Amino acid sequence: MANTKKMHPLAWLMLFMLCMNVGAQNPNFYIYLCFGQSNMEGQGTIETQDKTVDSRFKVFQALNCSNLGRTKAKWYTAVPPTCQCYSKLSPADYFGRTMVANLPDSITVGIINVAVGGCDIRLFDKDIYMDYDSTYKESWFTSKVKDYGYNPYKYLIDLAKLAQQDGVIKGILLHQGETNTGDAQWPTYVKKIYNDMLADLSLKADSVPILAGEVLAAAGNCCSSMNSIIKRLPDTIPTAHVISSAGCAGQDYAHFNSEGYRKLGRRYGATMLSLMGLEAAYAEAECGTVGKNWKTLADKNASNGAYVTQTAAQNNTASAPSSEDNIIQMSISVSADTSYYLYGRFNNASANSNAFWVKVDDAEFELFDNLTTTGWQWLELKKLDLTAGEHKIYVGFAKDSAMLDKICLKNAQKLPVDVAEEAANLCTPSITPDPTQVGVTAKDGYALYQNFPNPVNNCSTIITFHIPQTSFVSLKVYNSQGLEIKELAGRTFTSGEHNITFNIEKLSPGAYFYTLRAGQFSSTQKMIIPVE
Repeated sequence: MANTKKMHPLAWLMLFMLCMNVGAQNPNFYIYLCFGQSNMEGQGTIETQDKTVDSRFKVFQALNCSNLGRTKAKWYTAVPPTCQCYSKLSPADYFGRTMVANLPDSITVGIINVAVGGCDIRLFDKDIYMDYDSTYKESWFTSKVKDYGYNPYKYLIDLAKLAQQDGVIKGILLHQGETNTGDAQWPTYVKKIYNDMLADLSLKADSVPILAGEVLAAAGNCCSSMNSIIKRLPDTIPTAHVISSAGCAGQDYAHFNSEGYRKLGRRYGATMLSLMGLEAAYAEAECGTVGKNWKTLADKNASNGAYVTQTAAQNNTASAPSSEDNIIQMSISVSADTSYYLYGRFNNASANSNAFWVKVDDAEFELFDNLTTTGWQWLELKKLDLTAGEHKIYVGFAKDSAMLDKICLKNAQKLPVDVAEEAANLCTPSITPDPTQVGVTAKDGYALYQNFPNPVNNCSTIITFHIPQTSFVSLKVYNSQGLEIKELAGRTFTSGEHNITFNIEKLSPGAYFYTLRAGQFSSTQKMIIPVE
């Protein structure tokens, strides 16, 4: 008989504990449940900027998607789409990005997104969902419901229970309401679903809030009247918070465009962070009180599409600015008596253009030198002990060509990321006219430039325009009789400068006109096609 030894009881205990720790729940893995209809699915075009994602932001795959190389019920870096196999950009995408950008590096954020375009909110009521499985008879709807086993609520809860083995559910995100427009009982329906989720997942409302986004608020959409009902949700659910859709651009009568989803998603994130006690307050430099020796210039990579720099070479690092003409004043409000960190977003290419004077409230101006960056970059300026309320931030120039985009106060020592969240003082920037540009018409940050070359000396010409914020742009070409001959643009563009190439091969020599319309701005320029 083989010689065997008995394992010591302590060794058995250690082995048992080791096995229990395999796959144990990680308290630093924050999970958020996302549900709703088509806007939560995501209908925004996935652009290049959306494909680079921090590995700390994860998605728990809801469906088997061979096109994405993903398997159901596994965690992946949350590169969109994060809902269905062929969905697009969603507010959940920029919610997660905002969270990981502001939370400590030890925290991972995960989302589970189960949404059904066109659904009634009651499709997620576990007791009556059968009555709403066929809200629409068309295959585009029924196939989505089928993918979720004809019971999206149970499908989401089953995924959530699996995910709870890995992390802790910290919140619920909802975007729905278009199909229920005008139904005053909507908050009651949501309360039933929310309470069921809490019970089925053994969660407590005080630690798992629900955030509900408004539907598209832009004029002419199908459902903006629903927002008055959505706003009443906190009256029914004390732990509910409503995310405003004001200023979030749309692509059609019901859906946000890509930039609209980004903005809405950041707002979800900012609200959730504030509920966790993490505060970040921003101010746009170009939207403050700007002295006349500053100019505002357009840049699509700057927050709000614009930044400030001084008008002329007036280097002064020896003494603080005294004239209001050389100062920008911004206001930022904070909510607590505590320490905050002051950050600035700069684009300073060299040691000759890398300094500003800064002061807060009634303190003395302080020179911040060596603010050299690679492109637009956030830099920490100083730590401040502040009281709750409004504070004045003053910035004066010190070196020629230094560029300032945005200022931030955070109660955590963590640099903001990219353009970060929205500033409280958001405005339509007034772009300083560039005297070197010929044939430009501009107003309130909108501009239409003379085509180049003009007269056209080849088979094509370039038309350039600038818009200060994401807008629907119409650009059309007319002949000398006023007849439209070509539509060059009829879609939504992000803020900044854009170039449109116009092929003129089939046009006869003569005078033509092109007209740009964006928001309330309209402008026309003349182009000449010469005789060869």
